[in-house]
Amino acid sequence: KIKICYFGIFNPDFSRNKVYISGLKALGAQIIECRDRSGGLLKYWRLLKKHRAIRKDYDVMVVGYPGQIIAVFAKFLSKKKVVLDALCSLYEAEVISRNSTRRFHLRGIKIWLIDFFAYLFADMILVETEAQKQFFIKKFFVNPAKIAVVYTGADNSLFYLDSSIKKRNKFTAVFRGRFLPEAGVDVIIEAVKILEDKDVDILIIGSGLLDKEINALISTLKPKNLSVESRHLSFGEIRRLMLSCHISLGQFADHERLDRTIPHKAFESLALGLPYVTARAKGISEILRDGENCFMTNPADPKDLSDKILYLKNNPDLMAKIGRNGYDLYNKKFRPDILAKKIISLLENLI
Repeated sequence: KIKICYFGIFNPDFSRNKVYISGLKALGAQIIECRDRSGGLLKYWRLLKKHRAIRKDYDVMVVGYPGQIIAVFAKFLSKKKVVLDALCSLYEAEVISRNSTRRFHLRGIKIWLIDFFAYLFADMILVETEAQKQFFIKKFFVNPAKIAVVYTGADNSLFYLDSSIKKRNKFTAVFRGRFLPEAGVDVIIEAVKILEDKDVDILIIGSGLLDKEINALISTLKPKNLSVESRHLSFGEIRRLMLSCHISLGQFADHERLDRTIPHKAFESLALGLPYVTARAKGISEILRDGENCFMTNPADPKDLSDKILYLKNNPDLMAKIGRNGYDLYNKKFRPDILAKKIISLLENLI
């Protein structure tokens, strides 16, 4: 069986890392973790010492997510092939999504260079969608042969059907995620207001970058049918809250990142058999079909979102069909063991 050094500053409980590691272990791969999350330069020294002890014990190195800032170091450290699980680019996360700096500002250029050299030195790069692959090729001049698309999936030991959890008496849609520009939480809140007298509740589980703006909008609109859970919750608590609701809400902004990304909650919703409602975008359209295994709305359109929520509420048979089809798709393509099988094949071909 293949021996994999999982290397870097990654959090093993982050969804993508957890899905891949659990899937690889389930298929018999030996995972040797070499990670350190110390601040500053200390992490490099500690990783150097940890790696020295296991440098002859593995067949291939996988740099876990996030790994762009550590990928070049990993390549110089290891004599084996180095695979970077990029998911998306650091540039996309920091510049395009969070707007933490301007594109041609010194820091924006620095972030681009971190991405560029990480992808240059890695022997293989794993990304989340086909659209992301094309973005890497155009934005960072990556050789297409080095990039493999592996979807994120969901951990079925954490997100699974549970008939013991009863649905709420009142029809409820749940949003679970961070308050980032692409999420479109403002669109959801405006839709909530439209649905105020339609016997529909919305539960929002999350917080994040746009907390101030979202709280201000809630204070202005004062929707009576909205509840917000901003505490840190365990995966078990999140699963139970999601399963108590009738449908799951995705991302709704008119934002370029949605052309390339698929949020973790999309896969989690499929694994839970929850009908998934999201804005129409290229990223999510790689895996889902409107009216078949999800329901899509126009981007940045609260009225369309509220109409679609009401339509599903009033058509329980359609809602159940979408939930079943999504669950079947998850079991066919996005379980940890299925994704891990593809990763092992990629790694074996590489080495």
